[in-house]
This record gives sequence, structure tokens and C-alpha cells, in this order.
Amino acid sequence: MSKKLFRYSEANKERFLASDDITFSDGGVATPEEVWHYLTEEGPKKYPHAFEINLHQGNRGSKDETFPTTLKTQYLSLTLSDRMEKARDNGKSIAFIQGGQTIDPYTAADTIALRPANVGNWNNGRHHGKNIYENAQIRKEKKEKSHHDMSFEACQTAGYEHIQAGDLRIDIVAPYTTLRCSDVSYGVEAHRHGPNQNVKLFNVDFPLRNQAGKPWAIEYFSKSLRKLVKILDESSGRTTTDEDLLKAIKLHNTGRRLSIELADLWWSADVPPTNSDDRQTLSSLGHLEYGDTKASLSVLKEAKKYLVERVENGVKGHGVPDNTKRLFILGSCVGVNNARSEVDGAIVVGKDDGWSTVNALVDEEGDPFYNLAKATLNYPYEQGIEERALWTIEQIKRSRADGVIFIHRWGCNTQASVSRAIVDVIKRETGIPTYIHESEFGLQHEQEHNRVSAFIEML
Repeated sequence: MSKKLFRYSEANKERFLASDDITFSDGGVATPEEVWHYLTEEGPKKYPHAFEINLHQGNRGSKDETFPTTLKTQYLSLTLSDRMEKARDNGKSIAFIQGGQTIDPYTAADTIALRPANVGNWNNGRHHGKNIYENAQIRKEKKEKSHHDMSFEACQTAGYEHIQAGDLRIDIVAPYTTLRCSDVSYGVEAHRHGPNQNVKLFNVDFPLRNQAGKPWAIEYFSKSLRKLVKILDESSGRTTTDEDLLKAIKLHNTGRRLSIELADLWWSADVPPTNSDDRQTLSSLGHLEYGDTKASLSVLKEAKKYLVERVENGVKGHGVPDNTKRLFILGSCVGVNNARSEVDGAIVVGKDDGWSTVNALVDEEGDPFYNLAKATLNYPYEQGIEERALWTIEQIKRSRADGVIFIHRWGCNTQASVSRAIVDVIKRETGIPTYIHESEFGLQHEQEHNRVSAFIEML
């Protein structure tokens, strides 16, 4: 049965065409005309699930036609699969990493670093003509296979299943073994007995349990980063220097600072200037992902102009209700159904996971490996319960949140074990309502949203 697809209006085309080009790391350019044509002609035919109007499955891409930034990130997301295939055809090295970490050393080594969501996006982009439920079923079946091949207790298997089966041309699996997920190391080790034996494997060992600021831990982790770069160089055939890393740090610091500036600007607005999805897009752009750091940065730089315009003119984001309640979300790789939450009267104003790494600015003077190691060990998300909770409280206050939801996946031993202690500190220090929610991958279940909806109603 054909589904109704969202279409961008010709009435908004002129404004979009006046925006800037997207510039890519290989020197390529996507003009506004090319982006508009893709989003109105090629994209809906190739990926109808991304344009389907379906409240139960949430928004798939921005519906805010007058905010060019989110249309461009929609373009980067939908073209990621084709761009990754082209990059591999041209000999570019690609690494699978973990969420909740910065990608400076990979950029320095001329390697594309993909977090789980983008690895999944790459694989999903190989399937054309699917509606939302068909697309979700493909992802769910992949998850079930990986749970069988690895462990049903492993939460964050996202991406591993595609690599292990040999579906994607990933050169190396090399994440930081941070606290945020309990199965990072296991996921890497699982490839030693998988059918794809060509992929290189390396755990970037992260000193755990309150090691931030300790000289030995910083030195140890900086050596791990140097080992990582050497392994990346083996795949790419190049030699990465300290100067290369410093250049990458400066590039990513630019993205991080811009993202922080845009977050403060968004939070300062009297009315939410975008909806939940588009606010998260502005935040995630600070990681300079989408398979191309320079393309992400070019879109992020332009975003400031549009956001300033909206805040100064008191423009309310698309689909945002009046007198909306403000939610702050905690937990790894999680979220609520933003579209349905907005119908219920709430908007997501922040998430702690990726925001933690965006806030990790790196010193640009001195040994770049040492400086990157020091900043990484100070990720707020990776600290002890009290320290993590206090940092989160600062973000909750800056975002003026009315309520907090801590979500953890089934099998995520780390986040499940700390959730109660963290929200207890938050409630003690702020007095705002909190709620702990267990979730799972696959389709967004009705009972899950019903619980979130009840919490919003309570607010």
C-alpha cells in the first residue's frame, strides 16, 4: 500500500537556493540547486521511508522547510551510503568507532570514522524503495542476527552485524573502550571469530574509574592514541605526524565551539527556535560526522546565521506546541519519539551523551596526543556518578529543563546500573521530576511512548 510522502514546497525553494554550497573534503561541492533536486526528486523515490508522514515512527528528516541547515543535514544523511561506497572505491580508509567519542585522530590519519548510527545508515542506504516499517524490519532482523551471533545481552551491537557479515567495506574496528557502553570491548573481540577476518581490530584502551587528570593515565592513553594512528596508517598507507593531529584538533575544536555557541543561543530563546529533531541536528553537527568533516563544518557554520535570525525574531520551530514542557534526556544512544512528544506538549532540549564529547575542547598548545588524551579522559559522561550527575545538572539548568528522563537499553549493564543513582542526585539538587525508562532497539513500541506520554502529562 502506498504511503503519503512529505514534499518540500516550491514556495520555500527560493529561500533555500539563496543558501550556501556544501563543500566536501575531496574538493567536491553540492550546490543548493543539487540538494533541492535530491530532496524533492531523487530522495523520495530512493528512500521513501525518510519522507513518509508517520507520527508513530517519528520524524524522518526535517519538515521545517524554512530552516536550510536541517534540509542540508537530511541530504548528508541520505547520501551517506553512496558517498561511503564512492570513498572506498577511491581507496579511502574507513573505521568503525563507538558513540560518545571524538574523531580527531581518525581525521588526522585521513580515515573516515563512523559511529554505530552512521554504519547502520550506510547499510540501510543500500536498500531502496522501502517504507518506514519495511526499513525498520530490515534493521530489526539485522539486530536479531547480531544478538544470536554475539550475545543477546549485548545492547549496542549497532554496526557490528554489518561488518561481521562482510556487508560493508570497513577497514578497522577501533573504538575507545569508554564507560558509556558495557559491551564495546566484547564487540571488537567478537570479530576475531566472525566470518569477516580481513577487518583490523584495536581497542583504544581507556583508563577507567576516576583516572581523569592523573599523569600516568594521560600518558598511557596518549600512547594508545599513537598506536591507533599507526594502525590507521597501515590501512591508508600514509604517515600521520603530530602536526596532522594538531590540524585535526583545531578543525574539530572549531566545530565543538560552534556547537556550544549554538546550544547556548537556542537555550536563550524565549520560545524554542526549532523542534526537537532539528535542535539535536545542530548539536550532532558539532561532531563533524556524516562521513565528511568539512561538509559537516560548512553546514554548521552557516547554521549560526539562520539560528540568530530565528531567535532575534522570536520564530517558533516547526511543530512546537505553545507552553511546551522541556525534557532533558540521559543515556547512551537513546531518545523518545520526538514528534509524538511534541503532540503531547513537550520538547527535548538536551541529551547528555553526545553533548559530553562536544564539550571536550582540546588544548592547541603542546603535545597534541597528550592534550587529546587529557581532554578525552575528562569527558563528563565518563566520570564517577557524582561528577557526571553534577555536570548534567549544569546542563539541565542551562537548558531550563522541566523534567529528566534517563533511558537505558536492554543489556546495557553500565547505564542500567548507574541510572538510579544519577537521577537521585539530580532530583536532590534540582527538585525537578525524573523518570527511568528501559528501552530496546527496533520499532518504537506503543507501550514505551505511553509511559513517556504519562510522564509528560505529569509535568
